[in-house]
Amino acid sequence: MIDIKNCFTYAYSLNTSADYYASCTAGALLTNDIDLDVAGIQIAGGSKPPWLIVKVGPADFASNTGGANIKLITDSADPVFDAATATDVLCYRFALAVMVANALLINQPLPHFDYKRYLSIEFEPHTADATAGKLCAYLADGPEPAITAPAQTVLNGFS
Repeated sequence: MIDIKNCFTYAYSLNTSADYYASCTAGALLTNDIDLDVAGIQIAGGSKPPWLIVKVGPADFASNTGGANIKLITDSADPVFDAATATDVLCYRFALAVMVANALLINQPLPHFDYKRYLSIEFEPHTADATAGKLCAYLADGPEPAITAPAQTVLNGFS
């Protein structure tokens, strides 16, 4: 179940499920960041970790995006996420062919790291002229139901 406080893409407008999906058209941080209240939080330290869930909206991504990178980043500054202080925790690279309507792209527990105070998701299309697509990204207390994994490359710690 999605909680608005743990959703990177929530933007109230229609009071429907569409509020959980954010348009992704260019390289940028998604709508919201998540404040962990303090720096140095050790997620998954011997307990049940939160899960990072990222889904595609009800329509396919446009053909000229060529795919995208989706990064989980952490930083001590908000909402700037300064390149000098932000840390990429996970980076996923998806081909356009898997970014189809309602696809579950990421369904993974957060890795065991010392996180800075804020978490955010950065979307980076593979081409500069990307057109609309929508994503829903949030932290959950467990995984989404199992599906066939999309073709992806996980680049831990690399930009």
